[in-house]
Amino acid sequence: MQQNTKTFLLFLFLISISVFGLNFFNSGDSEETVAVTTTTLIEVTTTTTSPVIKTEKYIYPNFDFEQETTSSIEAISDLCSKTGNWFSLTKECLSEWENSLKIINDKRTTYLEHYEYTLNYFKNNYSNIDEATFLYIVTTLTINEKVNFFTSQLTEVEEVIRIKENQEENITAIFLSDESVTKSKDLGTEDLKIGCYLESIENSAENSEIIEVETLNLRDDKKFNYGIQVESSLNIDFECIKRILNLILNHEKGWINITNKGFHHTSVENSDFVYIFASPETTDELCYPLQTNGIYSCRNEKDIVINDFRWKNGARDFLRDLETYRLYLINHETGHILGWGHTSCPKEGAIAPVMMQQSKGTDGCVPYGWPIYENIKANFDN
Repeated sequence: MQQNTKTFLLFLFLISISVFGLNFFNSGDSEETVAVTTTTLIEVTTTTTSPVIKTEKYIYPNFDFEQETTSSIEAISDLCSKTGNWFSLTKECLSEWENSLKIINDKRTTYLEHYEYTLNYFKNNYSNIDEATFLYIVTTLTINEKVNFFTSQLTEVEEVIRIKENQEENITAIFLSDESVTKSKDLGTEDLKIGCYLESIENSAENSEIIEVETLNLRDDKKFNYGIQVESSLNIDFECIKRILNLILNHEKGWINITNKGFHHTSVENSDFVYIFASPETTDELCYPLQTNGIYSCRNEKDIVINDFRWKNGARDFLRDLETYRLYLINHETGHILGWGHTSCPKEGAIAPVMMQQSKGTDGCVPYGWPIYENIKANFDN
Protein backbone atom coordinates (compact mmCIF):
# COMPACT_ATOMS: atom_id res chain seq x y z
CA MET A 1 0.00 0.00 0.00
CA GLN A 2 2.85 2.44 0.90
CA GLN A 3 4.69 1.65 -2.37
CA ASN A 4 1.57 2.43 -4.43
CA THR A 5 1.17 5.75 -2.61
CA LYS A 6 4.76 6.72 -3.32
CA THR A 7 4.35 5.83 -6.98
CA PHE A 8 1.18 7.88 -7.23
CA LEU A 9 2.83 10.94 -5.61
CA LEU A 10 5.82 10.60 -7.91
CA PHE A 11 3.47 10.48 -10.89
CA LEU A 12 1.72 13.68 -9.74
CA PHE A 13 5.11 15.37 -9.22
CA LEU A 14 6.22 14.49 -12.73
CA ILE A 15 2.96 15.77 -14.18
CA SER A 16 3.34 19.02 -12.24
CA ILE A 17 6.93 19.54 -13.48
CA SER A 18 5.81 18.87 -17.04
CA VAL A 19 2.97 21.38 -16.82
CA PHE A 20 5.25 23.97 -15.17
CA GLY A 21 7.90 23.53 -17.80
CA LEU A 22 5.34 23.77 -20.59
CA ASN A 23 3.94 26.99 -19.23
CA PHE A 24 7.44 28.37 -18.70
CA PHE A 25 8.56 27.80 -22.29
CA ASN A 26 5.22 28.92 -23.75
CA SER A 27 5.50 32.16 -21.82
CA GLY A 28 8.92 33.04 -23.39
CA ASP A 29 9.58 35.06 -26.58
CA SER A 30 11.31 32.06 -28.12
CA GLU A 31 9.50 30.47 -31.00
CA GLU A 32 11.16 27.13 -30.19
CA THR A 33 8.53 24.45 -29.74
CA VAL A 34 8.95 22.00 -27.02
CA ALA A 35 7.35 18.64 -27.70
CA VAL A 36 5.77 16.94 -24.69
CA THR A 37 5.23 13.21 -24.89
CA THR A 38 2.23 11.86 -22.94
CA THR A 39 2.18 8.21 -21.98
CA THR A 40 -1.28 6.58 -21.81
CA LEU A 41 -1.77 3.67 -19.39
CA ILE A 42 -3.91 0.90 -20.89
CA GLU A 43 -5.67 -1.59 -18.59
CA VAL A 44 -5.57 -5.10 -19.96
CA THR A 45 -8.34 -7.44 -18.88
CA THR A 46 -7.86 -11.18 -19.22
CA THR A 47 -11.02 -13.37 -19.40
CA THR A 48 -10.82 -17.11 -18.61
CA THR A 49 -13.59 -19.26 -20.09
CA SER A 50 -14.45 -22.47 -18.12
CA PRO A 51 -15.60 -25.49 -20.06
CA VAL A 52 -19.33 -26.27 -19.71
CA ILE A 53 -19.88 -29.43 -17.68
CA LYS A 54 -23.02 -31.38 -18.46
CA THR A 55 -24.63 -32.71 -15.22
CA GLU A 56 -26.64 -35.92 -15.30
CA LYS A 57 -30.27 -35.26 -14.38
CA TYR A 58 -31.31 -36.68 -10.98
CA ILE A 59 -34.14 -39.21 -11.22
CA TYR A 60 -36.73 -38.76 -8.47
CA PRO A 61 -38.44 -41.97 -7.19
CA ASN A 62 -42.10 -42.81 -7.68
CA PHE A 63 -42.62 -43.05 -3.90
CA ASP A 64 -42.50 -40.72 -0.89
CA PHE A 65 -40.54 -42.55 1.78
CA GLU A 66 -41.41 -40.23 4.68
CA GLN A 67 -45.10 -40.14 3.79
CA GLU A 68 -45.36 -43.91 3.38
CA THR A 69 -43.55 -44.85 6.59
CA THR A 70 -45.36 -42.20 8.63
CA SER A 71 -48.70 -43.40 7.29
CA SER A 72 -47.91 -47.00 8.27
CA ILE A 73 -46.96 -46.08 11.84
CA GLU A 74 -49.90 -43.71 12.29
CA ALA A 75 -52.24 -46.59 11.40
CA ILE A 76 -51.41 -48.11 14.82
CA SER A 77 -54.12 -47.27 17.36
CA ASP A 78 -53.41 -44.90 20.26
CA LEU A 79 -54.01 -47.71 22.74
CA CYS A 80 -51.06 -49.56 21.22
CA SER A 81 -48.56 -46.72 21.43
CA LYS A 82 -45.22 -48.04 22.66
CA THR A 83 -43.90 -46.27 25.76
CA GLY A 84 -42.31 -49.26 27.48
CA ASN A 85 -40.70 -52.34 25.98
CA TRP A 86 -42.50 -54.64 23.53
CA PHE A 87 -43.59 -56.98 26.33
CA SER A 88 -45.80 -54.22 27.70
CA LEU A 89 -48.10 -54.55 24.68
CA THR A 90 -51.01 -56.93 24.28
CA LYS A 91 -51.10 -59.62 21.62
CA GLU A 92 -53.49 -57.48 19.59
CA CYS A 93 -51.18 -54.45 19.80
CA LEU A 94 -48.14 -56.50 18.85
CA SER A 95 -50.08 -57.71 15.81
CA GLU A 96 -50.81 -54.10 14.83
CA TRP A 97 -47.13 -53.19 15.04
CA GLU A 98 -46.10 -56.31 13.15
CA ASN A 99 -48.49 -55.56 10.28
CA SER A 100 -47.43 -51.91 10.00
CA LEU A 101 -43.72 -52.71 10.12
CA LYS A 102 -44.17 -55.45 7.53
CA ILE A 103 -45.72 -52.93 5.12
CA ILE A 104 -42.53 -50.87 5.39
CA ASN A 105 -40.25 -53.90 5.25
CA ASP A 106 -41.94 -55.22 2.10
CA LYS A 107 -40.53 -52.21 0.22
CA ARG A 108 -37.11 -52.45 1.86
CA THR A 109 -35.35 -53.45 -1.38
CA THR A 110 -36.94 -50.59 -3.34
CA TYR A 111 -36.01 -48.05 -0.68
CA LEU A 112 -32.41 -49.25 -0.40
CA GLU A 113 -31.91 -49.38 -4.19
CA HIS A 114 -32.93 -45.73 -4.43
CA TYR A 115 -30.62 -44.90 -1.53
CA GLU A 116 -27.67 -46.51 -3.39
CA TYR A 117 -28.55 -44.67 -6.59
CA THR A 118 -28.76 -41.33 -4.74
CA LEU A 119 -25.47 -41.94 -2.94
CA ASN A 120 -23.62 -42.67 -6.22
CA TYR A 121 -25.27 -39.72 -7.96
CA PHE A 122 -24.13 -37.40 -5.19
CA LYS A 123 -20.55 -38.69 -5.33
CA ASN A 124 -20.36 -38.08 -9.09
CA ASN A 125 -22.20 -34.76 -9.32
CA TYR A 126 -21.97 -33.05 -5.94
CA SER A 127 -20.24 -29.90 -7.26
CA ASN A 128 -22.91 -29.16 -9.89
CA ILE A 129 -26.21 -30.00 -8.09
CA ASP A 130 -28.85 -27.31 -7.89
CA GLU A 131 -30.12 -26.31 -4.44
CA ALA A 132 -33.54 -28.01 -4.62
CA THR A 133 -32.05 -31.34 -5.69
CA PHE A 134 -29.32 -31.04 -3.08
CA LEU A 135 -31.84 -30.56 -0.25
CA TYR A 136 -33.86 -33.56 -1.42
CA ILE A 137 -30.74 -35.72 -1.64
CA VAL A 138 -29.70 -34.81 1.91
CA THR A 139 -33.02 -36.22 3.15
CA THR A 140 -32.80 -39.28 0.93
CA LEU A 141 -29.37 -40.21 2.28
CA THR A 142 -31.00 -40.96 5.67
CA ILE A 143 -33.19 -43.70 4.18
CA ASN A 144 -30.61 -46.42 4.78
CA GLU A 145 -30.48 -45.79 8.54
CA LYS A 146 -34.26 -45.47 8.88
CA VAL A 147 -35.01 -48.64 6.91
CA ASN A 148 -32.56 -50.62 9.05
CA PHE A 149 -34.23 -49.22 12.18
CA PHE A 150 -37.69 -50.33 11.05
CA THR A 151 -36.30 -53.77 10.16
CA SER A 152 -34.77 -54.14 13.62
CA GLN A 153 -38.10 -53.11 15.20
CA LEU A 154 -39.91 -55.78 13.18
CA THR A 155 -37.38 -58.41 14.28
CA GLU A 156 -37.92 -57.46 17.94
CA VAL A 157 -41.71 -57.59 17.64
CA GLU A 158 -41.64 -61.00 15.95
CA GLU A 159 -39.33 -62.33 18.66
CA VAL A 160 -41.62 -61.12 21.46
CA ILE A 161 -44.62 -62.67 19.71
CA ARG A 162 -42.70 -65.95 19.41
CA ILE A 163 -41.77 -65.91 23.11
CA LYS A 164 -45.32 -65.20 24.21
CA GLU A 165 -46.70 -67.96 21.97
CA ASN A 166 -44.18 -70.47 23.28
CA GLN A 167 -44.12 -69.69 26.97
CA GLU A 168 -44.14 -73.36 27.92
CA GLU A 169 -40.84 -74.04 26.16
CA ASN A 170 -37.61 -74.11 28.14
CA ILE A 171 -38.98 -72.66 31.38
CA THR A 172 -36.31 -72.66 34.06
CA ALA A 173 -37.82 -73.73 37.40
CA ILE A 174 -37.59 -71.18 40.21
CA PHE A 175 -37.44 -72.39 43.80
CA LEU A 176 -38.08 -70.09 46.77
CA SER A 177 -38.01 -70.75 50.51
CA ASP A 178 -41.24 -70.83 52.47
CA GLU A 179 -40.15 -67.60 54.13
CA SER A 180 -39.72 -65.85 50.75
CA VAL A 181 -43.14 -67.04 49.58
CA THR A 182 -44.71 -65.77 52.81
CA LYS A 183 -42.97 -62.38 52.55
CA SER A 184 -44.10 -61.98 48.95
CA LYS A 185 -47.67 -61.25 50.03
CA ASP A 186 -46.73 -58.50 52.52
CA LEU A 187 -47.97 -55.21 51.10
CA GLY A 188 -47.80 -53.37 54.42
CA THR A 189 -51.56 -53.37 54.85
CA GLU A 190 -54.37 -55.65 56.02
CA ASP A 191 -56.46 -54.72 52.95
CA LEU A 192 -55.36 -57.77 50.99
CA LYS A 193 -56.21 -60.10 53.86
CA ILE A 194 -59.73 -58.77 54.43
CA GLY A 195 -60.40 -58.45 50.71
CA CYS A 196 -61.78 -54.93 51.25
CA TYR A 197 -65.12 -56.32 52.44
CA LEU A 198 -67.11 -54.12 54.77
CA GLU A 199 -68.27 -55.55 58.11
CA SER A 200 -71.82 -54.30 57.71
CA ILE A 201 -74.65 -56.43 56.37
CA GLU A 202 -74.27 -57.17 52.68
CA ASN A 203 -76.43 -55.32 50.22
CA SER A 204 -79.29 -57.15 48.53
CA ALA A 205 -78.57 -58.73 45.16
CA GLU A 206 -81.90 -57.42 43.94
CA ASN A 207 -81.59 -54.35 41.74
CA SER A 208 -77.83 -54.63 41.97
CA GLU A 209 -75.88 -52.36 39.64
CA ILE A 210 -72.32 -51.80 38.49
CA ILE A 211 -70.96 -48.66 40.12
CA GLU A 212 -67.81 -46.82 39.09
CA VAL A 213 -65.18 -46.19 41.76
CA GLU A 214 -64.61 -42.52 41.12
CA THR A 215 -61.32 -40.64 41.09
CA LEU A 216 -60.18 -37.11 40.36
CA ASN A 217 -57.13 -38.39 38.47
CA LEU A 218 -56.88 -37.31 34.85
CA ARG A 219 -55.60 -39.62 32.14
CA ASP A 220 -51.82 -40.05 32.06
CA ASP A 221 -50.65 -41.16 28.61
CA LYS A 222 -47.26 -42.22 29.99
CA LYS A 223 -48.95 -44.99 32.00
CA PHE A 224 -51.56 -47.71 31.69
CA ASN A 225 -54.84 -46.06 32.68
CA TYR A 226 -57.37 -48.28 34.40
CA GLY A 227 -60.86 -47.79 35.72
CA ILE A 228 -62.57 -49.62 38.60
CA GLN A 229 -66.18 -50.76 38.89
CA VAL A 230 -67.84 -52.72 41.67
CA GLU A 231 -71.21 -54.44 41.70
CA SER A 232 -73.25 -52.81 44.47
CA SER A 233 -74.34 -56.10 46.04
CA LEU A 234 -70.76 -57.12 46.95
CA ASN A 235 -70.43 -54.76 49.92
CA ILE A 236 -66.85 -53.85 48.99
CA ASP A 237 -65.16 -50.71 50.34
CA PHE A 238 -64.38 -48.52 47.32
CA GLU A 239 -61.47 -46.67 48.92
CA CYS A 240 -59.92 -49.95 50.04
CA ILE A 241 -60.14 -51.54 46.59
CA LYS A 242 -58.53 -48.42 45.10
CA ARG A 243 -55.58 -48.76 47.51
CA ILE A 244 -55.09 -52.46 46.97
CA LEU A 245 -55.11 -52.29 43.18
CA ASN A 246 -52.60 -49.44 43.19
CA LEU A 247 -50.30 -51.36 45.54
CA ILE A 248 -50.42 -54.56 43.48
CA LEU A 249 -50.16 -53.01 40.03
CA ASN A 250 -47.27 -50.69 40.88
CA HIS A 251 -45.38 -53.08 43.14
CA GLU A 252 -41.68 -53.69 42.42
CA LYS A 253 -42.38 -57.42 42.04
CA GLY A 254 -45.21 -56.77 39.59
CA TRP A 255 -45.75 -56.11 35.89
CA ILE A 256 -44.00 -52.72 35.93
CA ASN A 257 -40.68 -54.63 35.80
CA ILE A 258 -41.80 -56.00 32.46
CA THR A 259 -43.75 -53.09 30.98
CA ASN A 260 -41.40 -50.32 32.18
CA LYS A 261 -44.63 -48.41 32.54
CA GLY A 262 -46.73 -47.69 35.62
CA PHE A 263 -50.47 -48.12 36.20
CA HIS A 264 -52.75 -45.15 36.84
CA HIS A 265 -56.32 -45.12 38.19
CA THR A 266 -58.54 -42.82 36.15
CA SER A 267 -62.16 -42.69 35.06
CA VAL A 268 -63.68 -45.61 33.18
CA GLU A 269 -64.32 -43.32 30.23
CA ASN A 270 -60.65 -42.39 29.92
CA SER A 271 -59.19 -45.80 30.78
CA ASP A 272 -57.37 -48.39 28.70
CA PHE A 273 -59.04 -51.22 30.62
CA VAL A 274 -61.36 -51.69 33.59
CA TYR A 275 -61.31 -53.93 36.69
CA ILE A 276 -64.86 -55.04 37.47
CA PHE A 277 -65.60 -56.82 40.76
CA ALA A 278 -68.80 -58.76 40.08
CA SER A 279 -71.03 -61.52 41.42
CA PRO A 280 -70.75 -64.99 39.82
CA GLU A 281 -73.92 -64.42 37.79
CA THR A 282 -72.79 -61.02 36.51
CA THR A 283 -69.32 -62.41 35.81
CA ASP A 284 -70.80 -65.03 33.51
CA GLU A 285 -72.70 -62.32 31.65
CA LEU A 286 -69.73 -59.98 31.30
CA CYS A 287 -67.32 -62.74 30.28
CA TYR A 288 -69.57 -64.30 27.60
CA PRO A 289 -68.76 -65.98 25.21
CA LEU A 290 -66.02 -67.16 27.58
CA GLN A 291 -67.38 -69.86 29.88
CA THR A 292 -66.69 -68.90 33.49
CA ASN A 293 -69.40 -71.21 34.92
CA GLY A 294 -69.96 -69.03 37.98
CA ILE A 295 -66.53 -69.88 39.43
CA TYR A 296 -63.84 -68.31 37.23
CA SER A 297 -62.73 -64.77 36.45
CA CYS A 298 -61.80 -63.54 32.99
CA ARG A 299 -60.38 -60.90 30.70
CA ASN A 300 -62.88 -60.04 27.98
CA GLU A 301 -61.78 -57.30 25.57
CA LYS A 302 -60.89 -54.32 27.83
CA ASP A 303 -62.73 -55.70 30.88
CA ILE A 304 -60.95 -57.60 33.67
CA VAL A 305 -63.80 -59.28 35.53
CA ILE A 306 -62.97 -60.48 39.05
CA ASN A 307 -65.44 -63.13 40.19
CA ASP A 308 -66.52 -62.43 43.76
CA PHE A 309 -66.70 -66.17 44.43
CA ARG A 310 -62.96 -66.46 43.86
CA TRP A 311 -62.06 -63.16 45.52
CA LYS A 312 -63.87 -64.27 48.65
CA ASN A 313 -62.95 -67.99 48.75
CA GLY A 314 -59.67 -68.44 46.88
CA ALA A 315 -58.80 -71.81 45.29
CA ARG A 316 -58.10 -75.33 46.49
CA ASP A 317 -54.32 -75.41 46.11
CA PHE A 318 -53.96 -72.12 48.00
CA LEU A 319 -55.65 -73.66 51.02
CA ARG A 320 -56.72 -70.62 53.10
CA ASP A 321 -53.97 -68.30 51.86
CA LEU A 322 -56.32 -65.69 50.46
CA GLU A 323 -53.63 -62.99 50.31
CA THR A 324 -51.47 -64.93 47.85
CA TYR A 325 -54.53 -65.94 45.85
CA ARG A 326 -55.78 -62.37 45.52
CA LEU A 327 -52.32 -61.26 44.41
CA TYR A 328 -52.33 -64.03 41.85
CA LEU A 329 -55.85 -63.25 40.60
CA ILE A 330 -55.14 -59.58 39.90
CA ASN A 331 -51.74 -60.24 38.34
CA HIS A 332 -52.98 -63.17 36.25
CA GLU A 333 -55.85 -61.28 34.65
CA THR A 334 -53.66 -58.20 34.20
CA GLY A 335 -51.19 -60.43 32.36
CA HIS A 336 -53.93 -61.31 29.89
CA ILE A 337 -54.69 -57.63 29.23
CA LEU A 338 -50.97 -57.19 28.54
CA GLY A 339 -51.06 -60.00 26.00
CA TRP A 340 -49.66 -62.96 27.96
CA GLY A 341 -51.15 -66.41 27.50
CA HIS A 342 -51.32 -69.42 29.80
CA THR A 343 -48.35 -71.55 30.79
CA SER A 344 -47.76 -74.58 33.00
CA CYS A 345 -45.82 -75.71 36.07
CA PRO A 346 -42.12 -76.02 35.09
CA LYS A 347 -41.22 -78.53 37.81
CA GLU A 348 -42.70 -79.95 40.99
CA GLY A 349 -41.78 -77.88 44.04
CA ALA A 350 -41.02 -74.72 42.04
CA ILE A 351 -43.13 -71.63 42.45
CA ALA A 352 -46.00 -71.46 39.98
CA PRO A 353 -45.87 -68.94 37.10
CA VAL A 354 -48.49 -66.24 37.49
CA MET A 355 -49.82 -67.04 34.01
CA MET A 356 -50.48 -70.63 35.04
CA GLN A 357 -54.20 -71.28 35.68
CA GLN A 358 -53.62 -71.74 39.39
CA SER A 359 -57.33 -71.55 40.17
CA LYS A 360 -57.67 -74.93 38.46
CA GLY A 361 -54.63 -76.43 40.24
CA THR A 362 -50.88 -75.94 40.43
CA ASP A 363 -49.69 -79.43 39.35
CA GLY A 364 -47.16 -79.71 42.16
CA CYS A 365 -45.92 -76.13 41.95
CA VAL A 366 -46.13 -73.80 44.95
CA PRO A 367 -48.90 -71.17 44.57
CA TYR A 368 -47.41 -67.75 43.91
CA GLY A 369 -48.80 -64.34 43.05
CA TRP A 370 -46.11 -62.38 41.19
CA PRO A 371 -44.96 -62.56 37.52
CA ILE A 372 -41.37 -63.66 38.16
CA TYR A 373 -41.22 -66.13 35.27
CA GLU A 374 -42.66 -63.56 32.93
CA ASN A 375 -40.06 -61.04 34.10
CA ILE A 376 -37.29 -63.48 33.20
CA LYS A 377 -38.87 -64.17 29.83
CA ALA A 378 -39.19 -60.50 29.03
CA ASN A 379 -35.75 -59.37 30.15
CA PHE A 380 -33.39 -62.30 29.81
CA ASP A 381 -34.80 -64.81 27.36
CA ASN A 382 -34.61 -62.90 24.10
